[in-house]
Amino acid sequence: MLLLIPCLQCKKVDRDIDGSNTKSSSLTHGIELIDSVAILLHNLNKLNVDSTNFAKRASQINQAISKILEEVSNPKILVDFIKIDDLDEGLSLSMTQDTSMAILSWDSRLGGSSPEIKSVALLQNNQKIKSFALHGLSARFTDIFILNQQSQAPIYIFKGNGRSSGIEGYVTLHAYRFKNGLSKALIFPNNKSSITIEYTLGNTIDFIVSNDASKIFIPNKTYPNNDWGLIYSVLSFDGENYHQQTSQIDFPLSSESFNGPNNYDNGYLEGSEIPIDTTQKENLTSFTLVFKDSIQIERNYDPDEETTLLKIMAKNDKTPIVLPFKSYDARLWAKQKQYLFVGLSGTSSHSPLLVYDINKQEYITSISQAGIKLHNETVLVAQPLAKNNIGEKPKCVTNYGDQTAYFQTFILEYRSEYPTIMPTGQQFCGFSE
Repeated sequence: MLLLIPCLQCKKVDRDIDGSNTKSSSLTHGIELIDSVAILLHNLNKLNVDSTNFAKRASQINQAISKILEEVSNPKILVDFIKIDDLDEGLSLSMTQDTSMAILSWDSRLGGSSPEIKSVALLQNNQKIKSFALHGLSARFTDIFILNQQSQAPIYIFKGNGRSSGIEGYVTLHAYRFKNGLSKALIFPNNKSSITIEYTLGNTIDFIVSNDASKIFIPNKTYPNNDWGLIYSVLSFDGENYHQQTSQIDFPLSSESFNGPNNYDNGYLEGSEIPIDTTQKENLTSFTLVFKDSIQIERNYDPDEETTLLKIMAKNDKTPIVLPFKSYDARLWAKQKQYLFVGLSGTSSHSPLLVYDINKQEYITSISQAGIKLHNETVLVAQPLAKNNIGEKPKCVTNYGDQTAYFQTFILEYRSEYPTIMPTGQQFCGFSE
């Protein structure tokens, strides 16, 4: 939950521009506190960044704001925050659903193109408020999740966002445990207390956190064009730490498991629906397919322009769905009900696979792959392993010599609400072209 706090009764409080006359000890009511902070923020935003004493004055005002918030002791003040309806920009408030924890954040104006955000956490404990300055985080927090542990102190997951440059943004999760104070909780993989993903402004991606924070979905930006859909890896909480969710396969995987379409020009993956009618055009690079459910797909490829158009005519539709692919040779590798699996040209070991939902008329997901196999209602995916990230090399049955390549395998659950990719734990070696 994100609220923006206005200046409600600014005339009641008199403050200098640097905040040095702030009498925080008298601010016992929420309205008075909100007014005081709002005036200081107003003064902070009026400062001329080109002034010789800008940094000094900005620092003084930020210290004054922090001092007021850190001396909050009355739980009623949080209730006053919630009651505010007339919102304006300035101080932002995020809060747990049970209102036991809140974080107040504001822009210090000291960070330039990478805004330096200040934050103070307020925790209700035994009918009192405990306050904690969150140093060095520089994120404006939008959500707080409580990760309950039956035998231990609760863990709070703070979710926020910020900017690392004029064109780059990020979203971050920070874990804190309250036990005689607020301290970082090292519960994320590799013994970390936080995880962060970056994105280009205008192409935002975000964590998806379940209400009880037991699962965290992390978007994977394999391809910068998110119009092709994202995939998510999943962190699951086991009671002590988060671990990447895996999916076990009950048969061994090898290079032979990923043979691809049986005929690249007009072939389909094993498990695909086969068209009941195929009409080849004179140029041999375009054709029309008709499937048993009456869906018709027309493929037109221009080898000179290296562009492909897929036209999809669903049942009772008068206007086809047109999927253009510039600079790509796109081929239909499989169809299962309303799902299309489209392979795009790329390097021999790392090509995009797109999954398109005809009913929703949108891409569900895209994934980089060196080999795919339809498996029940999921997709098995092979991806090459970087030589510096192999660890213990898998044993090779066939000797490929200097052209040996190593692959990791995943299960892609494309039918999930958030399409998830999970390691199978199996690796294999093969031939690198």
